[in-house]
Amino acid sequence: MTTKQRLATALVGALVWVIIDQSTKALFKHILAPGEVVSLLAGGLLALPTYNHGAFLSFGAEMSDATRNLVFIYGVLAILVGLFGWLVRSSRLGRVEVIAIACILGGGLGNLIDRCVYDGRVFDFLNMGIGHLRTGIFNVADIGISLGVVLLLLGGTKRRPSSPGSVKA
Repeated sequence: MTTKQRLATALVGALVWVIIDQSTKALFKHILAPGEVVSLLAGGLLALPTYNHGAFLSFGAEMSDATRNLVFIYGVLAILVGLFGWLVRSSRLGRVEVIAIACILGGGLGNLIDRCVYDGRVFDFLNMGIGHLRTGIFNVADIGISLGVVLLLLGGTKRRPSSPGSVKA
């Protein structure tokens, strides 16, 4: 892929994630009252609104406000800038890696928007599981980030040699 193709693919993909994430958050903030739990898919999916100060599974929620902002706003921003730089500079990225970066950028930006708007918190509203075996509460941005990481891992394991006869390093 050319640099223009990588950029266009990643920027459109990231924008789609941000739009879907922010739209679903707005919808669920509108239809769910604080403390309300809505069961969907026979309880396999629960919708319950919450604001999370931490990251995945509330990791870091106990940090001081200053430390949490440093890590979850400026740290995430640095990671997103680094991913964008990698996207621009690496001509070896394949389509899967570019899509993965788009997912991570979009999900990261979606949660970063929340942190800037909601005093360092992220709006989470989804919970999946069967019976008592359940996930933590998450949102669509988290799905994008997770999907992107999985795609990067899969893309890295399926990398083809760059030229005939070359050996995979």
